[in-house]
Amino acid sequence: MRKYLLVVLLVVLAVFSFAQKRVTITMTAGAVGKELEVLYAQLDRFMKANPDIKVSVMPMPNSSTERHDLYVTYLAAGEKEPTVLMLDVIWPAEFAPYLEDLTNDKAYFELDKFLPGTVKSATVNGRIVAIPWFTDAGLLYYRKDLLEKYGFKNPPKTWDELVRMAKTITAKEKNMYGFVWQGARYEGLVCDFMEYLISFGGDVLDEAGNVVINSPAAVRALQFMVDLIYKENVSPRAVTTYMEEEARRVFQNGQAVFMRNWPYAWALLNDPKESKVAGKVGVAPLPAGPAGRSAATLGGWMLGINKNATPEEKEAAKKLIKFLTSYDEQLYKAINAGQNPTREAVYKDPQLKKAAPFMVELYGVFINAEPRPRTAKYSELSDVMQKYIHAALTQQMTAQKAIEEMAKELRRVLGK
Repeated sequence: MRKYLLVVLLVVLAVFSFAQKRVTITMTAGAVGKELEVLYAQLDRFMKANPDIKVSVMPMPNSSTERHDLYVTYLAAGEKEPTVLMLDVIWPAEFAPYLEDLTNDKAYFELDKFLPGTVKSATVNGRIVAIPWFTDAGLLYYRKDLLEKYGFKNPPKTWDELVRMAKTITAKEKNMYGFVWQGARYEGLVCDFMEYLISFGGDVLDEAGNVVINSPAAVRALQFMVDLIYKENVSPRAVTTYMEEEARRVFQNGQAVFMRNWPYAWALLNDPKESKVAGKVGVAPLPAGPAGRSAATLGGWMLGINKNATPEEKEAAKKLIKFLTSYDEQLYKAINAGQNPTREAVYKDPQLKKAAPFMVELYGVFINAEPRPRTAKYSELSDVMQKYIHAALTQQMTAQKAIEEMAKELRRVLGK
């Protein structure tokens, strides 16, 4: 009996000792598409390989604008949680003071094997403050079967062609929208607007950081967005409430000819158990505007470490980030969540070519995607842009007035 009690005591002590040594860290995550489901599977593998680390997920709103505001609250209060932050590609400059400097860990994370543009986006004043997790660019999804049915051999090359195709098809197909996109008042609206703006020959800031949005090109771009809803009638009025998932569900249910969205939608659209359009979807670069160019907004997310975490938590966080951004896990994420790798070599993997051929075929779109304005005050700029773009889309003011007022307010924000 004594021997038995001794064994039990030793086991209890061992378990207690292990529990004492085990580090618990928290990680933020969204739930767009299969993102969260895939992450949980990855974390299970990580924790089995690293039993001394426990990772708890802090689910976040799908709206990047709402998520940003939560981060401001956590970090400004000096909280040590969340430990690992999922960061939009536009946030490093703003959050750099609250993030662990990872510059000396460049070799540890093998950043020389990543797409150079993603590493540049994670670098602030020469310091690497986050590790690129997946990259994004706006794409045009279309119904291959419907284009073929009505004699269109290729997806539209210009915005005018898209309107013409959409009107032709919806005139003959019942309960069908021509084009769905992200028109709600949040960060995604800025992403969509930037694609029209640049393809129409405009921009928000020049190389010196001066506000140049008040231009005829910008007015035409915004007016085109408005006309999609009220003049051409190819986009539903409800599009002004759509974020990514709302647009994706409409298209996935077979209710739209065209959709602007991110790469993540591919896997969901082609799931025969969930999608009414599986096998009927094509992907192409977004159409060109009057300026003769197609523009895709650069998206994507990174992983940063909270500067207030303990040394033990920071080391555990580095191990987690190294695992999640490894070749195998990026390939797994690309195939199962439809999110583009940030490691160059993954694009050459035959498994990726088979599962998501567009990622390989449209590689040039991803590496040449257009960044949003680069400034530490980006979030303030975005809030202003969202307000006036959405005001025009909901007919609270004209496109001309919206651009003029936007320019004035942007100058006030930047002090120029």
